[in-house]
Order: sequence, then structure tokens, then C-alpha cells
Amino acid sequence: MRVAIDARALQESPLGGVGRGLANVIDSIARNVELELLTDARLPPVVTAIRQHPLRAPLSGRGVAWLQLAAPGWLHGFDGLFHCPFYGLPYRQPVPMVVTIHDTSFEHNPEWFSRKKRTVFRAQARHAARTARRVLTPSFHARDEVCRRYGVAPGRVLVAPNAIDAIFGPDQDVDRRKRLLKSLSSAEPYIVALGGAPRRGLSRAVAAFDIVRRSHPQLSLIVVGGPTPVDAAGVFAAGRLADDDWAALLAGADALCYPTAYEGFGMPALEAIASGTPVVCGRVGALPEVLGGVASWAEDLSPRAIADALLAILDDKDHARRLRNAGLARAAAWPGWDTTAAVVLQAYGEAAGG
Repeated sequence: MRVAIDARALQESPLGGVGRGLANVIDSIARNVELELLTDARLPPVVTAIRQHPLRAPLSGRGVAWLQLAAPGWLHGFDGLFHCPFYGLPYRQPVPMVVTIHDTSFEHNPEWFSRKKRTVFRAQARHAARTARRVLTPSFHARDEVCRRYGVAPGRVLVAPNAIDAIFGPDQDVDRRKRLLKSLSSAEPYIVALGGAPRRGLSRAVAAFDIVRRSHPQLSLIVVGGPTPVDAAGVFAAGRLADDDWAALLAGADALCYPTAYEGFGMPALEAIASGTPVVCGRVGALPEVLGGVASWAEDLSPRAIADALLAILDDKDHARRLRNAGLARAAAWPGWDTTAAVVLQAYGEAAGG
């Protein structure tokens, strides 16, 4: 079987979530199919022995032009199938196609996106879901949403769960963590929250932290990625971290404060339990599927409810220890990247067979 993958996510530096997931399965896929990587000619090539084809979109350097013009032009003479790991597919499809749809947040929470991004995501995902021979999602929650919103038969959607990178674990480089904390002018104890995407609810995390800090004045909040509130006492901005630093910081935190309003999967939560760090979050999106009974669940996403879930960890060391041990056990039993790759290959086989 021959397969061409849209590998532009592997050209990002540092790798984003899609690129990291693809990097973890691509070698396994390449051992089972004749794999070709389609890349963006404007960017540096992917460091790999797998054959790659740099494509340049005519008329425009925009990503949508690459997908709609450059990719189908190359695929016209290809005797295999095409996989796009990020929502969209060409409107002109000279070969069988597989798409990965990670979530449908742009459908039910359009306010999180600019008008332009919302329009592009909706158009591409709807078309891809309806025309792909197989659709991949990272969770059953995301699968059910794709089927319901786009009228896709469940048999056409396969769940390929994300796995845990080997770098995440409770035994991390303590010196690395201390250097990072020193560079932030912070120290232990601390909790971690995420900036970036609006759904992640950073303002709720900061408001909850302000409540918690009244009884835990030595506690710090370290925000990873995205903008940080101005003049927030005890809050430190770490910015976007390299994987080594993120793993070291996460393993030393008393909790991951994760008041996200929606997740198609929730990779930071899985990385946290693998690091022995309890997670505070609401029962939203795929988080109950990913975390099961190992989270400190907030009753709702109000700052008070989030603060109560945090205090349950900070004020009860036995409870925190139980969550830590249960989280580590769940992470140890979680399917690995070999399982993810096997589902992807299954999707290829079914798509090639019609």
C-alpha cells in the first residue's frame, strides 16, 4: 500500500500537538506501508529518512492553497491514498482520502475563533468528514460529535487515542526544574495552568488561584504558554516551554489547574497524571473519558468551584497521594503509540478497500 501524508505539521519548530502526535507514529506507519511525506517547499525539510516531496502552492503561500492546489496536483499521478492529519481535505480528490478531526470546538463555541478561522475550519471539516473514506479522531467523544454534527456513519470513524510521550514521568530532572523556577523568580510550592487557547480558561484559573492563595500565601501559579494577566500577585509567566522543561515543571507541581471549557482529548491532563500531578478540571468534553476517576473534579467552572477542587488537594495530603497513585496507574495502563499507529493503519486499509 502506498500512502502520502500531509506532513507540514512536522515542519513546525517547536512541534505543536499535531506534529508531536505524527512524529510518534510515523516510523511505525513507514514500516508497514510505502510512505511519502508531502511538505511545504517554503519551510526546512523534515529530518527523516522517509521520502518527502516539497510542494509549493501556486499563486499563494497560504496553507489552504497548499492543500487545495498543490497537494491534489501532486496526487493526480499517485497510485495510493492521502491522509491529512489536520481537519481538511482537498475538494478535488484524485485518490482515496483519510482525515483526522481532533474536535469540533469551532462549531459549538465559535466565539473562540476569529471569523476567518471559524469559516475555514467549518468549511474544511464539514467537507472532509463527508468525503473521506475514513475519519480518525482522538477520542470517542470527538467521534460522537463528528457523527452527530456531520451525519457521518459511525463505521467510517475510527478512534486513535493519543498516547503519552516517554519524556513525561514523576522522576524528572530536579536541577532543571530548579533552574527554570529561578529564571521565573518563583519557587516551590506551585501549581501550573495553561494560557493560549481561550477555551483553556486562564482567567478562571487565576481567579481560583487568588481564592486559594488566601489560605496558601506561599503558593505560586506558573502559566505555561500564551499571555499572562498583568499585575496578578503570585502569578509567573513561563511562556512556551521545550518538552524537557514542561515535563520537569509539571512533575514538580502540586496540581495542574485545568478549567478548560472543552477538549476533544485533553493531552495536558494525560501528561499531568503520567507525571504524578493531580488534575483539577470540570467534566467537559473528553476529559471524563481520558481521566476516569483520577481527577479532582470541579462541580462547575466557576472560580469558587475550581478553588474548592484545588483546596481538596492542597489541604488533604492523603487525598492528593491517592490521586497521584491512581493517576500514575491509569497512565501506565494507557495505550501506547503503537496502538495509535495500528488504528491509523487500519483506517488506511479500510479506505484503500473502498
